[in-house]
Amino acid sequence: KFMKVKKILINTSDGRYPILIGKNLSFSLGNHLKKNKIFSSKFLLVIDNKVPGGLINKIKKSLKKKTYLIFLKSSEKNKSQKNVEKITNFMLKNNFNRNDCLISIGGGIIGDLSAYAASIFKRGLFYVNIPTTLLAQVDSSIGGKTGINTKYGKNLIGSFYQPKIVISDISFLKSLPKREILCGYAEIFKHSLISNRIFFNFL
Repeated sequence: KFMKVKKILINTSDGRYPILIGKNLSFSLGNHLKKNKIFSSKFLLVIDNKVPGGLINKIKKSLKKKTYLIFLKSSEKNKSQKNVEKITNFMLKNNFNRNDCLISIGGGIIGDLSAYAASIFKRGLFYVNIPTTLLAQVDSSIGGKTGINTKYGKNLIGSFYQPKIVISDISFLKSLPKREILCGYAEIFKHSLISNRIFFNFL
């Protein structure tokens, strides 16, 4: 069934960017980037290794430019300086510049890690977030918080860095286990309690 694309504009002190919500949006990613004036010649996709390969191939095909892939396991242990260096060193080795683009495809851990790497690489290059979990779509992909963990605690090193665009493609939700869906629902429910009774009753 056809689903109309929902567009939400986020205004920040650093500018504004859209969140697009809909079905199969990431499979026409190249078009969405052009509409938002992202004309990069190279792309690095940092991907949660649980994301189905067929979906990644469709995204890669839509970009029609030189595209590199890094797969990471989504775990708090991997949200580390070591993996930040892995990402930034890869981009340096392949001559990325500030007009090129880093795209995260995964949940909140992959998004936080990738956004932080994007924020410090040559003082910031284009960053696009494709959250693939319900929790990431309703929470961590919004607000520009980035961060990594250290032995002293979680998210103690990070920055605020807004993406150029967020693609909330609900197609990814089909691949999630029930527990992941419930985690997202819990966050939505929490927002309804904070927001207003109408939203709570709607849920």
